[in-house]
Amino acid sequence: MAPRGRHLGAASALLALPLLTACGLSKMLPGPPALSAGERAAFEARVPSAARYTAGPRVEFPVIPLQVWGLRYGLDVVLVSTHPDWDMHEYARLDLPSGPLWLAKDADSNGNQGIVADLPDITSWIPEVPAPRISGPLVVTDHSTADTADLRFVYTNPAGEPVDVTYRGRMPTQPSKPRNGNTMGHSRAAVAALLDLHLFRTGGEASVSIGGKVWPLQRLLGLVPLKILLAQTQGGFAIADFAQTPSPGGFTLVRPGSAAPWPTQATETWTVEDGWARREGPVVSLRYHFVDGELDRAQAWQVGVDVPVTDVIFRPALPDLRRPFEGTVESAFAIDIAGQPGHGTGRVRCSWTGPDTVSVAMIPTAPRWFADRPMETTIRFEGEKIGVKVQRIAD
Repeated sequence: MAPRGRHLGAASALLALPLLTACGLSKMLPGPPALSAGERAAFEARVPSAARYTAGPRVEFPVIPLQVWGLRYGLDVVLVSTHPDWDMHEYARLDLPSGPLWLAKDADSNGNQGIVADLPDITSWIPEVPAPRISGPLVVTDHSTADTADLRFVYTNPAGEPVDVTYRGRMPTQPSKPRNGNTMGHSRAAVAALLDLHLFRTGGEASVSIGGKVWPLQRLLGLVPLKILLAQTQGGFAIADFAQTPSPGGFTLVRPGSAAPWPTQATETWTVEDGWARREGPVVSLRYHFVDGELDRAQAWQVGVDVPVTDVIFRPALPDLRRPFEGTVESAFAIDIAGQPGHGTGRVRCSWTGPDTVSVAMIPTAPRWFADRPMETTIRFEGEKIGVKVQRIAD
């Protein structure tokens, strides 16, 4: 869910390296929006689905066909060490009304990322993000000033190894140019992610100790140590496993919805009013907008942030998936991240595949690091219960 240090480390320095083009490293750097201003503006005009319905709704409450998610980090330390088992070490700060909350996010050599945080209820914390997580002490010593980050992180990583990391460097003051961040394969099995790099700086002094041994940092092209300090917002679509059942004023959503192992567990109360299906959360709230059962917008809002961290617009609206319809119905979508328009785009194809089963295929098309993470939702109607499972599918 975060950029791999190998592509973002010292992006500014890379621009000055003559080997950049020859080595193909330009493909690793952030890019511009996926949509032009005019292309993005066209999504604001709502268009109803062209679906030809053959029966009425199977349930009274709306169906959630795709899992949106989003998180904004007020400060984020990204380091890449030479440890053979770990690809990246990330230390992200969420700025919450209760104060700062730090997460330690270590990615293994396959790009799979796990979270360690000092939260007793971590399995139900932001449950729409399907990342493995561990509740454990994360001791953060912060002597930072307005101009300088001065941080130390001490914890036990997901492999049970003691970790001691220090970082000192100048605070970032400018966004990345361009700022549509490249995920470079991180958490590829779990999320289709987009990143907005709204503050960005390379360099500083860092030390990474794992298992009592200090590991040097990787150097890009053998020259630039991979040390980054940034602020970023991440969002997009996620795999999911949940069940929906009716409840007064809306519906109840339970994760997981099947007996399969799942990294999060939650029972969520959703309300439906004025076309919006909402789940309020202490950190992230989710909102889906329906008109006559057709989904035209989905958002993730983080507490304390005055714009949606993730905002997805569908055009035409997705069909009312409670009602059988003929053939395959296709829509396009645009995704804004942290108010930055058109960071991602793609298509959605919906069809009934059986008397009680609906398929929703999410096919991202741009940017290229988003386009390689298609997903398919299978929706099963079982009386008043709906089972929803979102899985990654082959590119």
